[in-house]
Amino acid sequence: GVVTSFDNFCVLLRRDGHSQLVYKHAISTIMPSQPVQMFDGEESQGA
Repeated sequence: GVVTSFDNFCVLLRRDGHSQLVYKHAISTIMPSQPVQMFDGEESQGA
């Protein structure tokens, strides 16, 4: 589903017109439907 809302303990997912409340501690794996870019592409050079 798609995350529509969240708080410190729960995530609200929506799919096919239905909502599902999931406790975060119960989530073991997530699989994005599209590639996720974690960084902006510029690597910072540390000293």
